[in-house]
Amino acid sequence: MYKIIYLLLAVCLLTSCETDNNVPFLSIPDDEAQIIEMNVEVGSSSNPVFSPIIYASQMIVNWGDGSLPWQFVNRDSTNTGTSTLKPLRYTYPTTGTYDVNVRAIKITRLDISMDSVRQNIRTLQLTDCRHLKALSCKNQELKSVNINTSGVKMLELSTLSVLEELTVSACDSLLTIVLYKNPELKIINLTNNPRMSALSLDAVFIQLPEATSGIRTVNLSNNGGDASCNTAIATQKGWKVNIQ
Repeated sequence: MYKIIYLLLAVCLLTSCETDNNVPFLSIPDDEAQIIEMNVEVGSSSNPVFSPIIYASQMIVNWGDGSLPWQFVNRDSTNTGTSTLKPLRYTYPTTGTYDVNVRAIKITRLDISMDSVRQNIRTLQLTDCRHLKALSCKNQELKSVNINTSGVKMLELSTLSVLEELTVSACDSLLTIVLYKNPELKIINLTNNPRMSALSLDAVFIQLPEATSGIRTVNLSNNGGDASCNTAIATQKGWKVNIQ
């Protein structure tokens, strides 16, 4: 009788394990979810490794190639200033472009600089990353960056040589945007950033590249310094500034 019970328990456990392998064991509620979306280009079969640096409490990573998501839990969920339980290091089976999605709780750091990840990233979107304190994208080939998050105080977006469009909205702690050496930048959208003062906006204008050809535009709406910033700094470089 006991043998039969043990056999039944073993079957149940094995069935349960097989089911768990096909579904995430983590569940991150929508009201807590912080999202990172990246379009990653893996261009060389001799180096198909992608290794972004992300500090978070919990996260589910979908690598965009049809494989099962990876899941991470920081052992000390109160200390998100330390690295994740395992380093993020994924090897793609083939070259190509992949849409990577990270769904996490308490993201404090994101480093996708070329020195770190060794792969080109074409687009980046951050949504509700309200605990983010550090972001590095140095020497990436980003063409579009869209940031909607309330925690970050400074955005380091310099030396993005092909960046064309930047959108920053609802970043209620943001004080500084570093933008030098972005020669292809054409459109900047800044919306609902209350701590972006006139001085902060003027600093953005000072860093703008000269508009040697085509239309280059800064769109401002409901930022702290919209009414008193010195738009002449931008217009003298050939940029158009729209304030709504």
